[in-house]
Amino acid sequence: MKDFRRAMKLSLIYGLIGAVAAPLIYECYANISKVFALLLLAAFAVISGIKLSSLSPKAAITAGCAQLAYMTGFGLIAYIVIHPAAVNILSKNSKYFYLTLSEQAMFVLRAVLIMLLLFAVCAARWGLTAAAARIRSNRERVGRYIENAFDDAEDGRR
Repeated sequence: MKDFRRAMKLSLIYGLIGAVAAPLIYECYANISKVFALLLLAAFAVISGIKLSSLSPKAAITAGCAQLAYMTGFGLIAYIVIHPAAVNILSKNSKYFYLTLSEQAMFVLRAVLIMLLLFAVCAARWGLTAAAARIRSNRERVGRYIENAFDDAEDGRR
């Protein structure tokens, strides 16, 4: 139960951070650099995936889904607040570039796919941990076999 409490706390924290970061990343995507914006989003997904992977798999998957839900819901609200302010700031200093509907849809699709990277990071960490445990177990077992191979007491000779 403590793991799920921590999972919900982490999902709320990273969900709210992502809800504010996603509209800012969208503005970066539209006006600065598409690659830079997508790299920022990927970095956020990897960081949150690493943090969530410290939980049990069930708690981490629940927290990841909750994080994406928080990011979506609160992100739309943050977008309504941030977008007009970004348009005003950028229009004063330079030209603001609006994305077409298809470009906006591509950003959303890419953002969702990149955010699913957090589940891949969790799975990779769990897999590497399991592989390391298996290798450690095999190494200990081989060590016992080698010790027993040269043990004369088992052969009946003394």
